[in-house]
Amino acid sequence: MRFKFVFQLAMTLLFGIWFSAPSQALDATDADDYARETTLGEIEIRGIVRREELKSTSATVLSRENIEDRVYYQPLDMVYHSPGVSIMQYGEAGMSPQFQMRGFSARNDMAMYLDGVPLHDNGHAAGFTDSTVVIPIEIESVEIIKGPASVYYGARSSGGTIAVQSIKTGDFTKLNLRYGSWNDINAQGLIARQSEKLAQVYAFDVFHSDGYRANSDWDRKVASGRWTYNFSDKFQATLNIRAYHSEWDSAGYVSKKLNTTRGWVNDGSGPGQGNGGDRERYDARIWANYLITDESQLTYYLYGTTMEFTRYQRGDPTIYSISQNSWPNMTEQYNKHNQWGNGLTFNWKGQLSGREASFSSGVTYAKDMDEPRRTWSIPWGRGRSHVPGSKPSTETTFSLENPAIFTEFSYQALNPLTFRLGGRYDWLRGKHRNDLTGDRTSAKYKFFSPKAGIIYTPIESLELFANFGRGFSMPGGFNGSATGFFNDEANLKLSKRDQVEMGFRYLPLDWLGFEATAYQLKTYDESLTDPVTNISVQAGTTLREGLEFSLQATPVKDWRFTANYAYMEAKYKNFVDGRTDWSGYRLPWTPRHILNMEVAYAPKLGLGGRVTFRHEADMMYADTPLTYTDGTPITQRGVQVRPWKAPEKNYLDVQLSYKFNEKYKVMFDVKNVIGKTYEGYAYGREWDTGDYVTNWLNPRAFYLTLVMNWDAKE
Repeated sequence: MRFKFVFQLAMTLLFGIWFSAPSQALDATDADDYARETTLGEIEIRGIVRREELKSTSATVLSRENIEDRVYYQPLDMVYHSPGVSIMQYGEAGMSPQFQMRGFSARNDMAMYLDGVPLHDNGHAAGFTDSTVVIPIEIESVEIIKGPASVYYGARSSGGTIAVQSIKTGDFTKLNLRYGSWNDINAQGLIARQSEKLAQVYAFDVFHSDGYRANSDWDRKVASGRWTYNFSDKFQATLNIRAYHSEWDSAGYVSKKLNTTRGWVNDGSGPGQGNGGDRERYDARIWANYLITDESQLTYYLYGTTMEFTRYQRGDPTIYSISQNSWPNMTEQYNKHNQWGNGLTFNWKGQLSGREASFSSGVTYAKDMDEPRRTWSIPWGRGRSHVPGSKPSTETTFSLENPAIFTEFSYQALNPLTFRLGGRYDWLRGKHRNDLTGDRTSAKYKFFSPKAGIIYTPIESLELFANFGRGFSMPGGFNGSATGFFNDEANLKLSKRDQVEMGFRYLPLDWLGFEATAYQLKTYDESLTDPVTNISVQAGTTLREGLEFSLQATPVKDWRFTANYAYMEAKYKNFVDGRTDWSGYRLPWTPRHILNMEVAYAPKLGLGGRVTFRHEADMMYADTPLTYTDGTPITQRGVQVRPWKAPEKNYLDVQLSYKFNEKYKVMFDVKNVIGKTYEGYAYGREWDTGDYVTNWLNPRAFYLTLVMNWDAKE
């Protein structure tokens, strides 16, 4: 079905609902989230996005009800509750999975924050997002913003932003103890105490797994503390600290032709001596808020992050020897991430000429400080030990500065109509040094990102919204990699990205609500990495268009049904690379269909449960033209190249629970009831044999969890 037809159909339905909807009180798609008013003093800039900005976009707000008392393979799994979000699972234990929205991934185009601290780790050459530092039991809410809609986020956020908020205050103690398949052992705890002046929140997460494949064990420990002190009715300050340690072994990426879920890359050096790694990370953040008047406040924050990361990576010789005629590349990679940042923001929310209005303006600054990257080549059979005294094969150091200013204004022009206008200006300055050759390069960029949105409420039960947002993406491999940001020869530019959204939220009945969004996201000078050649290219103009729907119903007491569906077309709009015209071909790693459904029964006491289904289909690893522009067939070693599509994935999860009282609850989960083991990330396809390297995702698994809430009332 052509996108234009689908778009026109959606708009017809939208305006049909507009003129026929009954008058009901509007809570929103998620009644619990939208019924909760956000007061001025609760706003943490770069932490909680203002209501006006959320309401004029397709942003999803996940509450504790959506998040708590679930089994997650990785903490990032919680974002599945938002339409159109997929996760690239690498199956590498301590290697963080990467989320994708609207055809963009967290390699370069997606930002993630935990209480205002950015979670990109730079431990990988592409600046991946390290979501494994999140402790699920401590999460209060998750805000998922699609595309460059927000004025508060710049670098790494042009494809979208996930802002995770931890619990700020309370008087309770919660402990979750879990045991499951593959000797999975997990203990999560949360302690919150509140006095007149001081709020304290402590959380921890201790995890071990043997892994379902050989040599796939993982140990993870995370601890966090938060102290908020109220100096007066007008001034409060918060200190957050977090410590994280992770060690893992990994089965690595094995050849598809092995046709086994338990294959692993073995260099002959013994169990656990192949793929794997370790990571340590420490974060600290100070946040201070001063209420100037009842309508205005001043906010300041300062954070620092330090992380060390080592990864041991082996290739599968059964496939790499075909194309390289040699043993696979075996490396030890060491990276260090040191970043600090701060910001100052003024917020005002009140009345202007008798109408509701708000204004925000601020400055931010972030710096990556002289971050080293080292890589050693390791001969086959040496395990995790490079030759003593050998020099690194690569040795680089980079730094990156990102000052920015932003402003946003919203105004209720008419009783049912509110508009917002904003803008952000980013400066990027970076230096890169090749420590082996002494070569030095530098780069400077600047970018202005305008934002605009409207919210129209013709009747109480219907809310229409539309917005425009412009963002930017850094070129190439990002942050000091061999191509892109610091490579003058690559001659790459910042990618400009424009998004237009329009949609509605409709609550025709007190127990029924749904939302729909149509969007178009156009990128100019987009930098992409071909999954087959692994070469970064600037892909001219690309276009992503799609529809997203969500539904929530609570027709019977204690029963809840939720569903969301996303359809997307993502193509090269205008791109010719040498002899090849890619225009009209699909972009890699962009699924067309994503469906999530859940039925849950949650009584106050007794037996409950939930059934969750997820479907993801029609994703291309690579959609390659069959011929060059002159009509010559594209071949590799004499065999014609063909498109390369990922397998369809279907997951069914079931949970049964029993709540004895307000203090104790037990849960039994079956993950992936269907039991099929799907392929995850794949690359390096051999066109003549059809083989490629892939990892395998988790098969069926069982978990038993004891939930204890000691301070809850009977």
